[in-house]
Amino acid sequence: MKVFSMLFSLAIACQALPIAMHAAAAQESDDTNAVGAAMSLAAMDQFGPVRLRNEYNYAVAKLKSRDGKPRAYTYDIVTDTTMALAGGNATKSQTRESHAFDKTGRSRTAWTQAGVERIAIADPATQTAYLICPERKEILRMTGLTSALQPGSLAAAQLPDAATLAASTDLGEKEIGGVKARGSKSETTIPAGAQGNDRPLVHTTEMWFSTELATPVYMHLSMPEFGDMITRVENLKFGDVPASTFALPEGYAMRDIVPETK
Repeated sequence: MKVFSMLFSLAIACQALPIAMHAAAAQESDDTNAVGAAMSLAAMDQFGPVRLRNEYNYAVAKLKSRDGKPRAYTYDIVTDTTMALAGGNATKSQTRESHAFDKTGRSRTAWTQAGVERIAIADPATQTAYLICPERKEILRMTGLTSALQPGSLAAAQLPDAATLAASTDLGEKEIGGVKARGSKSETTIPAGAQGNDRPLVHTTEMWFSTELATPVYMHLSMPEFGDMITRVENLKFGDVPASTFALPEGYAMRDIVPETK
C-alpha cells in the first residue's frame, strides 16, 4: 500500500495542486495572475530533473518488459482527482498526458500543467533524456543516465509490488482499453488516533495492470483524508510511430542539467 500512497501524494503535489493554484489565481488581479503563473512555472522547472529521471526509468522499464523488443504504440493517460475539503466540500480536476513509444525503446510524454506545456523525450539507447519548454524555446538535456531503476522512482512504483499484490484480492482478468489486464484490490485501515484521526481511515486501491504495456491501465485510489484519484488509459493505438515524433524542435537553446541522484 505504501507504493500507491506515494503515487497518490505525488499526483496531488504535481498535478492537482498547481492546477488548483492556477484556478485560484485566475480570480484575482492581473498582478496576482502573473505571480501565480510564475509560481507554477517555477515548481515545474524545479521538478524537471526528477521528471526526466522518472521518464527515462519508465522507458527502460518498458524496454525490459518486452525483452528488449518493445512494440510501437501511443496512448493517453487521463487522471481525475477529487480533493476533499473541510465541511464536506470538494474540488475536482482532470489532467491528460499523451505517450508515444517506438520499437527502439524511445518514449515521448507531453502534458500541460497550469497552462504550461512540457514534452519529455527519453532514449535508453543513448542514455539521454530531454525536457522541452516551448514557452521559452529551451531544451533541458540530461545525459549519462543509468539503465537501472532507482528505488522509489515513479517507474518502479508503476510496476506491481509483490508484497502488495500478495495482500490484495485478485479480481481476475478482463480487457480494458484494448489489452488484457489483471486486477487487484487492496484495503488498509489506519487506526483511530494514528494520524490524529478520531475515526479509522480506510484506504482502498483498485488496480488493473497490463503486462503488455507494463503499466496500469486503470487505477482507483481512495483516501478519505485526501480524496479520490482515478487514472485510466485512453486512445490506445498500436502501430509504427513516426521518427519525427521524437525529433527535437529547431531553434531552441540547449541546457545540460545534472542527473537527479535522489
